[in-house]
Amino acid sequence: MTTGLFHTRLIITNPVVGAPILTLDLLVNTVQKTVSGLAQVTQSTSPPVRFSADVWGNYSQIKLDQSSEGHLVLNLAGNPSGPGSQTAETFHLQGILGLDWASGFASYRYNYLGHWHVVQHAAVSPAPVEQAAQVEPQGRTGNAAEHAHLHPHPLYAVALQQAQASGDLARLKALVVQAEQQVANGERLSKAVQQLQVEINRLEQR
Repeated sequence: MTTGLFHTRLIITNPVVGAPILTLDLLVNTVQKTVSGLAQVTQSTSPPVRFSADVWGNYSQIKLDQSSEGHLVLNLAGNPSGPGSQTAETFHLQGILGLDWASGFASYRYNYLGHWHVVQHAAVSPAPVEQAAQVEPQGRTGNAAEHAHLHPHPLYAVALQQAQASGDLARLKALVVQAEQQVANGERLSKAVQQLQVEINRLEQR
């Protein structure tokens, strides 16, 4: 896992056409174990969803048994104007991630147009390089090589929809392989989530 201060971009969504897509553009402080950045939710519905919020929070590392590699428990809150404002929070997220910050699952809710929307157990993946460029916050810069180094692997859920639209058979086959690999990783993380819930229940009964 990267140490110090680093920047990461994540996509959180379910691989279903029309599902909401959460993009997190985060600055991670591994010394203080704090996180801050920007959250954007989009959805190709009618009317379309275009939600954004400044987000902040923290994370902790857990290891439920000696045989596991460990995971990160991420908690975020957010609103339109940052943690120092008096604006009510419009975003909350709880997730369990791999130590590489590139896999896992998360549940979140956001207040859009006066209504709370809840998304449960969505998959976490690195943002594609082309999408990462689109969500680059104003004032943050970086060259293309740096962006490619951050997340060289495309997100299958979003990229698969793009490949379907293009009719590129070779690209579709390659993305299916990536999807199968991510599903396999997801099954291991699902087991970790279940173990974590058992541990939480045990601690609550003390």
